[in-house]
Amino acid sequence: MEKLEQFKDLLEYKEENSKTTVAVGMSGGVDSSAVAYLLKRQGYNVIGITMKHWSAMDDYAESDSKTCCSLDDIYDAKRVCDDLGIPHYVVNLEEQFKEVVVGYFVDEYSKGRTPNPCMVCNRYIKLGKLIDFAKNMGADYLATGHYAQIKNGQLYIGDDPKKDQVYFLSQVKREYIKHLMFPLGKLEKTQVRELAKELGVRVYAKKDSQEICFVEDGKTKEFLVDMTKGKILNPGNIVNENGIIVGKHEGLAFYTIGQRKGLGIAHPTPLYVLGIDTEKNHLIVGDNESLFKDSLTADKLNVLAYDSVEELDGLSCMAKTRSRDLMHMCRVELIGDNEIKVVFTEDKVRAVTPGQGVVLYGFDGKVLASAFIKS
Repeated sequence: MEKLEQFKDLLEYKEENSKTTVAVGMSGGVDSSAVAYLLKRQGYNVIGITMKHWSAMDDYAESDSKTCCSLDDIYDAKRVCDDLGIPHYVVNLEEQFKEVVVGYFVDEYSKGRTPNPCMVCNRYIKLGKLIDFAKNMGADYLATGHYAQIKNGQLYIGDDPKKDQVYFLSQVKREYIKHLMFPLGKLEKTQVRELAKELGVRVYAKKDSQEICFVEDGKTKEFLVDMTKGKILNPGNIVNENGIIVGKHEGLAFYTIGQRKGLGIAHPTPLYVLGIDTEKNHLIVGDNESLFKDSLTADKLNVLAYDSVEELDGLSCMAKTRSRDLMHMCRVELIGDNEIKVVFTEDKVRAVTPGQGVVLYGFDGKVLASAFIKS
């Protein structure tokens, strides 16, 4: 009990909470399970909901990969709900997930871009369809185990510097934020595991799931070949910045900006993927210094902190071009109704990758907007 003292604010029971129903999106992992335990202790009327999505991996039991929402995960989520004495529902979103997320994933790679399926899934499925289901079940909120925070109706980064999960949440529809709760936002991962252990959460030591939940680790190439019936195999030339052929590639979909390994080129100095030319079917390579850019363009804007896109024009803020990136000082320029230019004002950014998200943050950690990188 002494170890729980540091979490006493999170474990405080409030009678008024009993009037509020919270659906917890349960993946069967430690984070979402800890959320269910916390909310139950706080007095909320809690129900558990687990999303069943499509995956290329049918035999989870024999796979070395740890996926999100596998059959084993669904069973784990149910056991946790049984332990708490709360109802558990499984939402079958296989068809929608395959069409929206997997379809996008394959299409982006086919266009020579590197997709970010988690951002798309969170917008349309996890924090879209799942919220709709929760509301239909009479829930006032959907709570998840994301390390994020909501303050005054705005989305903020969590307190764990190693777990900036708002990067992946930043495409959520603005009107859905009022229906979300992130109870772990002020904790670090190590604290959550300690808390879960002390509370008796059966999955407190369970390993984290992989990011791409529907493809086995290291099997993306095989997955893309299978999904496109081999059409994505389109060999072409690897060229340097001067257009000189230095090697051959198997298909542009199997490479990403900044990649060094797997090029199959003998060269006196290290070569990296600098660009992908889909028109000529060329993979462009060069030295590491050429990977640094002072700006990028992005579209498919999702504005969270302002009432209009126009308010982004001329804005000084921070930006990330990948979840584990550092924050970069930048200035935003509006170049179209749904397109921006992000100019890095203090340092250049390495390996800006078309298809990935660029997320704009305020200096206080508020998520201002996000978009998908074009160039």
